[in-house]
Amino acid sequence: MELTDNNATQTETVGAGAATASSSAGDRVRVLAVDDNDDFRAMLVDLLAPLGYEVKTANNPIKALEVFRLEKNGFQLVILDYYMPQMDGGKTFEWLRKLKPDVKVIICSGAEELRLRQIQAQYKIDGYLHKPFRVPEALAMIKRVMGTRVPTAA
Repeated sequence: MELTDNNATQTETVGAGAATASSSAGDRVRVLAVDDNDDFRAMLVDLLAPLGYEVKTANNPIKALEVFRLEKNGFQLVILDYYMPQMDGGKTFEWLRKLKPDVKVIICSGAEELRLRQIQAQYKIDGYLHKPFRVPEALAMIKRVMGTRVPTAA
């Protein structure tokens, strides 16, 4: 499978200068946010960048896999929409794990909670968030998946 898509938009690097006082560039968590919804990607950036996360976004799975392949050692977490054109979240997850077996992945979807639990179990995904979610819920899931303390906005 070739991981190219000439119709994909460029990914955006955001939050690079948004480290909190308690974090430095060396310990900043790098996140790849993958969703075909522009508003949802922007919301993830707005949520995570002020907390010191460096967030890169991709608008489709093919572009996400290209970025991840080039920078796989740089990402600790992928937040991944499940239902997207071109490739679903399950297949995308499988490719991510082939490229970096220890990457943490959180699936996001508006699907029913039961379906999200089934997807998580089927693919052994680290966690899931049901859209729409509340900020404390998202931060708690990131904390659980990453096994670290998640800062809160001051």
